[in-house]
Amino acid sequence: MKKRFIHYIVLLPILALCSCKEKGIRYEVDPQLDPYLQLFLQEGKKRGVDIDVEGNGLLMEFTELDGLTIGLCTYQDPLLVQIDKDYWSETTQYEDQENLRQNVVFHELGHGLLNRSHDNRYLENFEWKTIMCGGDDVDGRDWAVNFNGYRKEYYLDELFNVRTPAPEWSKKATFDGEKGALIKEMNMNASYNGRDEVGNLYLMRDNIYTITSANQESNNIISLLSERVTGNFYFEVVMKAYIPAGVSTAGICTIYDYDNNQKYNPQVRDAQHPVNDGCNYLAVKEEKAGDQFYLVNSNCYLPIAEIMVEDVYKRDEYNKYAIARHDGELFFYVNDQLIFRNDYQADLPYLSFAVILPAMGKLDITSARLYELGTTLRSGVTGRSVNPGQEGIIPPIKISTKKLKDYRK
Repeated sequence: MKKRFIHYIVLLPILALCSCKEKGIRYEVDPQLDPYLQLFLQEGKKRGVDIDVEGNGLLMEFTELDGLTIGLCTYQDPLLVQIDKDYWSETTQYEDQENLRQNVVFHELGHGLLNRSHDNRYLENFEWKTIMCGGDDVDGRDWAVNFNGYRKEYYLDELFNVRTPAPEWSKKATFDGEKGALIKEMNMNASYNGRDEVGNLYLMRDNIYTITSANQESNNIISLLSERVTGNFYFEVVMKAYIPAGVSTAGICTIYDYDNNQKYNPQVRDAQHPVNDGCNYLAVKEEKAGDQFYLVNSNCYLPIAEIMVEDVYKRDEYNKYAIARHDGELFFYVNDQLIFRNDYQADLPYLSFAVILPAMGKLDITSARLYELGTTLRSGVTGRSVNPGQEGIIPPIKISTKKLKDYRK
């Protein structure tokens, strides 16, 4: 209590400007949270929902919340919305900072100002139907919502109107078969054998390229094909994954370039280069509750989404993973079934095409091919093979996935 009391004393001079003392109604909003409250009210007005927060009273503050909880709405007089200050601080260095902050504030205001309860229904493609998901565990999933890009419009519409129809991007689809012209493929007869600088083992035998992880704590990104691609592309890998229990995942990855240079350096983070390069990847995690795919951008704080895959992914068998870029979107496929589509960082130059090597696991790869869609068929570019020798292998990158369980109350 003492700590909270001191907190209010410090903020009182600032908050006096937004307090309704004439009516005796408490309206106290932390100045850092007020822009998000105002944006929430603006988005509501656009959709015919007008809320008098000053007249009804409202308290919004930062505090230390328990465990992984990042937001809390308490029904009292006046309404109390609390945001975890550590979470707010931790999001600062990430690209999706503003969308993450809007998401958690809008979620809690959805409870308090719109009387929305938790809603854990799925869209057709197994994305969450609403940003109001949360509470009790569902299918062992996290509460990651892709509140970015063109998806935001749907999620905002749905927040203020639960009858909003499902969006077009949530529909299931199969690959249309259009790959374009082959521009690169792994040379399965001359692939690199040996260990890389961190001890991962590479072995080519019987037309199967096996990569065995030496990392006990994290998954790695291993480059297979390097090619600067600015247009539409289709990248495909056929492989079998051996995924130990725990945090291990396996999948496919595209690495992009921010600074229009061709040198991959994930360690560059300074004032001139707050973000250098990054990657979008699709990775499966085998769970007892059902296999799940994580959609991740490496420069985001949280996974973009987590998708249930039903019978699309085949454990202990070879699966075909693919990423295609077309008309400003990335499309992620497993065995020709569309798992996810996304416009986040889809328009940047791509430098390298890779796989996710599970921690203490291995991959058996039978083919890796890169195609250029559309323009290649008219430009006369011919296919060529590549030997992913040691000089062509990007140093492994540590991948961590922050869990979101029980983070919304």
